[in-house]
Amino acid sequence: MRPTLALPLLGLCTLALADRRGRGGGDDNDGDDNSSSVGPSASGSLAPSPSSSASSNSTSSSSGNSTLTGDTVCTGLMCITGVVNGSTTEYTLQSQDAATLGWMAMGFGTQMADSPMVIMWGNSDGSITISQRQAPAEVMPTLVSNPPRVATPMPSLSSLTGSNPKFVYTIATNTTGETDIIWAFGNVNPDNSAQDATLQQHLSSGPTSLDLSKSLSPSSGGNSTNSATPTVPAGSASIPLLPYQKYIVAHAILCVVGFLGFLPLGAILARWARTFTSVWFQGHWVVQFLFALPVIVAGVALGIAAVAKEGVPHVDDDHKRWGIALFVLYFVQITLGAVVHSIKPSSWTVERKRPLQNYFHALLGLLIIGIAFYQVRTGFRTEWVTATGRTPIPNAANIVWIVWVVLIPVLYFGGLAFLPRQFKQEHYAKPEPVPSTDADADRY
Repeated sequence: MRPTLALPLLGLCTLALADRRGRGGGDDNDGDDNSSSVGPSASGSLAPSPSSSASSNSTSSSSGNSTLTGDTVCTGLMCITGVVNGSTTEYTLQSQDAATLGWMAMGFGTQMADSPMVIMWGNSDGSITISQRQAPAEVMPTLVSNPPRVATPMPSLSSLTGSNPKFVYTIATNTTGETDIIWAFGNVNPDNSAQDATLQQHLSSGPTSLDLSKSLSPSSGGNSTNSATPTVPAGSASIPLLPYQKYIVAHAILCVVGFLGFLPLGAILARWARTFTSVWFQGHWVVQFLFALPVIVAGVALGIAAVAKEGVPHVDDDHKRWGIALFVLYFVQITLGAVVHSIKPSSWTVERKRPLQNYFHALLGLLIIGIAFYQVRTGFRTEWVTATGRTPIPNAANIVWIVWVVLIPVLYFGGLAFLPRQFKQEHYAKPEPVPSTDADADRY
């Protein structure tokens, strides 16, 4: 019986050993296949594959057993996450759903010139193109055929669906501490899967940094790129303002002071003071013209300069179009005010009937202030994020806007309570007819 039992046991051991060797050989083959599938194709595009998914899952499992470090930084348009895993670093570029996604990019450096860049975009067939480029200045970067560090896409971790699409790639680790990077977000897709496809200018861009020495928990490290919300969020409040962004801030301050400060003050002054003093008009035009004009002109000029300095098209969105319209309406209004004050029709000088242009002047002034409220709101809620890619303005600004949009109409229309007093004063101000005398009759 013993020889009879020994033979089956020997056979089972042989099968187990063969199976073990077979599994080891299969892993090697799979590794080669995965390396081929995630690398760039002839066109530079790639699509998720089951083999790469299996490889990424095994990588996540193994990385979950080691201490990972990394960081995340978010702008208003995109988030960038870097996770260091030994000799490689995994980067995730994820849209914040603040604008239509065309392409996303990051570079290693503090400025666009001479910084190695990784640019990624999705294609209509579901594949993703990765393109490593560089530029000598702030011009469209060109393809680098043999970059010093090759970026390897991770299609199984990337996603083109949902409200927060993301692109993931790995690259050889060159630092595990503070890393200066640049980012760019384009809202026009190249519509071409080639790595050297022509790119439309970015919607916004800027410098930032990642602290790749921050520790990540094992549970979050391996899957950090799989969640829609970054696991290590970091704001952009500490990122210094770019020159064009400083222009935008100055533009916003001056336009708010001019359009929502001086203009409402001048209107309220005219509404309230006219029934108490005869010099109300002097105060009205000093505020509306001498104070408001230089502030508004400077504010609009800074806005135009900011657009020019950023290098984006002028008047290409509603905020810019309404801004120009508002600027023109302001000059129409101050011109009309001068006409109303200087030219008095006979209906007013004789019969004291208020001319139509007076009513039009008042209504146009209210319209301008209303448009200005709309402009300020779109400016800090939409345009700031779109133009700069930075985090949204705190909600405190929205609270102040709401208070102001309620307070100004209350103060102005509260002055309508003095309309009976105004009409009464104007009635008593009518010129009295001069009775004719016989001596006057003899003159003719």
